[in-house]
Amino acid sequence: MVNTFRDKLLHKKMTLALLSDERYRSLYTSDQRAAIDRHVPWTRRLREGPSTWRGQVEPDLVGFVARNRDRLVLKPNDEYGGKGVVLGWTVDQATWERSLSEALAGCYVVQEAVEIPREPFPVAVDGGVSIMDLAIDLDPYLFHGRPGGVLTRLSSSALLNVTAGAGSVVPTFVVEGAK
Repeated sequence: MVNTFRDKLLHKKMTLALLSDERYRSLYTSDQRAAIDRHVPWTRRLREGPSTWRGQVEPDLVGFVARNRDRLVLKPNDEYGGKGVVLGWTVDQATWERSLSEALAGCYVVQEAVEIPREPFPVAVDGGVSIMDLAIDLDPYLFHGRPGGVLTRLSSSALLNVTAGAGSVVPTFVVEGAK
């Protein structure tokens, strides 16, 4: 465990902004920076003012977000279950700008979208089995630096969450030695 059960630090989306913002790179070792670059999507606290995007200064973060909905996601800092998440590529420009305005009034992050893999899975439907193309999210549990399990989520919608579009948490098995 990293934190006590009463601490919500890892639940906060802002943590990813602290990891991915160039202003804080000096806090991490070169190995840590490489791991962050590989695994953490560009994330910023949504606010008025300048920011950076891929090493370039963006003088107006809000304007940048408004112009780039096709590759960005708005997320409330302290919610779960997909509540308040807006996937820019799934809404029209007017809805995106309205969502952006509402997000500015609260505590939100803006995050670069990441490609989510999809695979066919058998799904029990109406007493039978259908094959559905589902998005996959694997979240490993690490104990003392070693994998000790995995949470696997599947969803038919672009929002990969158990509360969205045929979403579910499913058992995961690692089969070794099978050929």
